[in-house]
Amino acid sequence: MNCLSLNIRGVGDAEKVKWVRRLKEKHKVSFIGLQETQILDYSRIDVNGCWDSNEFDFEGVGSNEGNLNLVNVYGPQSRSEKKKLWEDLTRIRDEKQGYWIVFGDFNVVRYPSERCHSRFCPSSAYAFNKFIQDADLKEFNMGGEKFTSMSRSDAKLSKLDRFLVCSGYLNSFPLSAVTAHPRELSDHSPITLQSVVADFGPIPFKLFNSWILKEGFDKLVIDTWSRFVGYGTPDAYLAAKLKFLKNVIRKWRKEACKRESKELDDLISMGKNFEKQAEIRPLTALEIGKWNEGIKKIE
Repeated sequence: MNCLSLNIRGVGDAEKVKWVRRLKEKHKVSFIGLQETQILDYSRIDVNGCWDSNEFDFEGVGSNEGNLNLVNVYGPQSRSEKKKLWEDLTRIRDEKQGYWIVFGDFNVVRYPSERCHSRFCPSSAYAFNKFIQDADLKEFNMGGEKFTSMSRSDAKLSKLDRFLVCSGYLNSFPLSAVTAHPRELSDHSPITLQSVVADFGPIPFKLFNSWILKEGFDKLVIDTWSRFVGYGTPDAYLAAKLKFLKNVIRKWRKEACKRESKELDDLISMGKNFEKQAEIRPLTALEIGKWNEGIKKIE
């Protein structure tokens, strides 16, 4: 099962809903945990939009795997509240049987190397590491981004987001992989836990309303429709004509995707370059301004 964890500020925003959906589809995710502190009314979250389906209420696990417990964590700021959270999680961990996956934004780092341009708190790290040990949890090596959080105001970097699993899960899925993906529309990286790769075959053809608003789309459809030449009964003729149009649209969309992807990749590359520089030295105010401008363009 593939899981996605993301601390996303402003999940009510339509573009961020689309981003979550793209991440879910790209990484074949079957469980999503979102952390959000800026929204009080959870009915405002477009869950259907994030999942791109109405089938998201239940999660089935084979009986041979036992119960699967997933805990979505958004760590508090104060040390005392963190300590209480670690104690509560350890108690719950001891009370319930089955596999455990504890993930999210823990708001604390484990080692000095997990912070850049900010102060390391040994006591908070000790308490967090003690919780991990007491709860018998393990952490996979994380691929992708080195740091999962970057402050937009001062470019401070930290590894706050992670997946922790029990020994039983680790033994059953030893080839699982955790990856931190690029920060696009949030100051936190989406992170995925992948334990299986699912392939459901080719994606069926879909026509999205947004394509109609693209420059040149109307002309493409009109020209394609008028130049088609075919034979046969009316129903066979219409089916062939629609297939011809579909293939032309698919080709057009593929070329448009290449252009859009290049533009997006250039913006993301620029942002990642700033982030890498921030790992070496403090960014200037001008660089932080350009970095935030690039994020706005991505949005």
